[in-house]
Amino acid sequence: MKRIPAAAAVLLLLFAAGCANYRLGSMLPADIRTVYVPTCRNQTPEPLIEQDVTRAILSQIQMDGSLRVASADDADVVLEITLDRFWLDPVAYESGSASTANQYRMSIKASFALVRRADRSVVVESPSVTGWYDFDFAGDMTSSKAVALRPAAEDLGRRIVDQIVQYWP
Repeated sequence: MKRIPAAAAVLLLLFAAGCANYRLGSMLPADIRTVYVPTCRNQTPEPLIEQDVTRAILSQIQMDGSLRVASADDADVVLEITLDRFWLDPVAYESGSASTANQYRMSIKASFALVRRADRSVVVESPSVTGWYDFDFAGDMTSSKAVALRPAAEDLGRRIVDQIVQYWP
């Protein structure tokens, strides 16, 4: 039977002690397991994007698995989201034309607060989270925007959920 040298044993003990506070999964407090997500408040001039963003956030919460979606009366916390800004930026132009864009970036900026339902205390919040998606202009802008909205909303939802479950008290 081989013996571990004393120095290796000390290093192993130090490593194990350093990992004592490491956790897999969510970093949320242990008493937070369920969340209610009301429809996002839309403060942008873009109509109806709150529906797509809310749906994307619910989907991301379910895919992550750290929290379970619950009704307003049964949830531990409420995720309050405000859509603050919606905009398009050209990112690529047609060959030989510096003024005709053929690719755009759709961006959606939001703020959020995860609030305990029982006492309205804020668990985690962010004044600014931006999700985006690059898309090709095809046909008309309305159709192109409609195609890009879902992936932009999904990116925003993923970023919000990541910030929530990676919360460091």
